[in-house]
Amino acid sequence: MELPGLGEEQLLQLQSVLGYLNFSSGKSDPAFLKDLSQIWDWTQKSAPGESTCESLERLLRAALGQMTSEAFSNSDQAVAVIDLVFCHVLPAYQDFHRDTLHQQDERYLFNAFFLGRVFEAVLAHGAPWQPTASITETVIGELNHYVGHRPVATLETHEMEPYAHEWISPVPLYIEGAGSCSGPYQAVIDIALEMLQHTDGPLLRQACFDPQLLEELAFDPRAYDFDHPVNRRPNYHFGQWDPHHIDNRGNYRRYVIQQVTLDALVSRISTETDLAEPELTWEAGAVLAGTILMATGVSGTGPGFHNSEVSLGNLLPQIARYRDDFYRQLLERSSGPHAERLKQEAIVMQQ
Repeated sequence: MELPGLGEEQLLQLQSVLGYLNFSSGKSDPAFLKDLSQIWDWTQKSAPGESTCESLERLLRAALGQMTSEAFSNSDQAVAVIDLVFCHVLPAYQDFHRDTLHQQDERYLFNAFFLGRVFEAVLAHGAPWQPTASITETVIGELNHYVGHRPVATLETHEMEPYAHEWISPVPLYIEGAGSCSGPYQAVIDIALEMLQHTDGPLLRQACFDPQLLEELAFDPRAYDFDHPVNRRPNYHFGQWDPHHIDNRGNYRRYVIQQVTLDALVSRISTETDLAEPELTWEAGAVLAGTILMATGVSGTGPGFHNSEVSLGNLLPQIARYRDDFYRQLLERSSGPHAERLKQEAIVMQQ
């Protein structure tokens, strides 16, 4: 296979991804997601002014056409799946959510892990993969499995289900086994998760966060309206455990953060000119880690964690205390000029 500009490792990643598309039944595979993320990354870097989705589609089609292995003597499944995903499901998904995602940039919405989830949903549907309205609607329904906090008063005898367009698919930024997703948030995500891995166990338990139970970290792609009643709950804008993503032991396994929080952290890295970029990235990761701990303390480890006697009034002071302990411990573990600057700032700002 001759594809200009690609090294041996990249060719192997391409073969692995195409092999999954041609032979998989849709079971999630961290190795596939990791390889797809790597391909997405160097596709974006090789054509920075173009749509990464369009560039990736062209690359996958070109690579598939040049596969000489006997395993690809019949590549009908991969061709059909690529057609269905890029030409039908992705445009239909944007159209379905045109009222809530009209502000969203494709580079953020359709990252590698989201595309991976779309491929999984299409493959799990099973053959034939014909571009019909039925299969597209089914796949979109499979993707839309998150609604978030919904403060709707209901009677015990009258349940009120969210309507179809309230459900959405969070965009994955980290998936267990696959690591973090290539993109503008990757460096901050990596630092935050590493910090949480090295945080003291007692503090993590106070925050209802176990790094070993984190299957996925994602962001909510919907625009965030601070004045809307749904967002008036304290700490909600920091994110929350997904109440519909629970294991058989009653533990939350997916954390969903608001994109506005990530954008604010990343924005400081690019706009602050007086400090070194590595220092700013580290600080952004630290703030993200602290933010996650504050949010998970509100949610608890699972639906039954907080009893009826717990209120935000007595919960928030506890969260403030362990948040301060987290940053204090983080500074104590740090050294060098950067750490000294932060310690002085903490004294001056009294926080």
